[in-house]
Amino acid sequence: MIRKFVFLAPAFFAGAPLLMPAALAQQLDAPLPLLEAEQKQAIADITAKALDFEKNLPDFACTQLSHHSIDPKGFNQWKTLETISEQLLFVKGQEHYTMLAVNGKKAGENDKPSASAVPVSEFIKLMHDVFDPGVKAAMSWTNWDSVRGHRVHMITFVVPQEDSQFTIGKSKGLKTGLAGFLYADADTNLVLRIVAAPLGVPKNYPIQGMSIDMNYDFVRIGDKVYLLPLKADFRHKEPKGQQVWDEVELKDFHKP
Repeated sequence: MIRKFVFLAPAFFAGAPLLMPAALAQQLDAPLPLLEAEQKQAIADITAKALDFEKNLPDFACTQLSHHSIDPKGFNQWKTLETISEQLLFVKGQEHYTMLAVNGKKAGENDKPSASAVPVSEFIKLMHDVFDPGVKAAMSWTNWDSVRGHRVHMITFVVPQEDSQFTIGKSKGLKTGLAGFLYADADTNLVLRIVAAPLGVPKNYPIQGMSIDMNYDFVRIGDKVYLLPLKADFRHKEPKGQQVWDEVELKDFHKP
């Protein structure tokens, strides 16, 4: 339930119309924060639906665009090294990729997916990293916000390192804690965005300053609307100050 302020005022004052600044009018029309019991109920429902995300994914096909960029000296002077276009086929929970183009040129038989590409499985994994009961995430309702025109619950979360299943790096990786914000649609309590950063990374570890921004959205496949992966943004710093930026966007969804 979303409750709103109601502002009542006479239409005229001293013979002149009463005009309210647009910003003030918008603020007065903003929803009140949820009561504590409502916050707990919202978080419980958001969690339950996030844990159902994977099993509710339909079979679909789409185009996936990936960009791999670096900033060699850490001055925010980015250079795109690789842009890859792929056809993604997601069927019965399995993802299959077909290379379409590399740096704007048609892919050849010898072209292979980049090691830096972000697979759809990462969108699924992050839901588990934040919401699985075993990670014991502490969550608190923070505020109302907006994501792509949807009013959303903004919720702060912290996953302690000792219970976390989130890792960074290659091979076995380094297990870290995880903290950030998640944004869930106010009407459906479905997660539309997760912004996070690892906790407890040693200062001498080769990956530093990592940030994650995962986005999900409502997409029609056939005659139904589903919550599907939309785009992701991964950034981190490497030794000697180099920054790395990997982006992925999914579009043109349709039945496989």
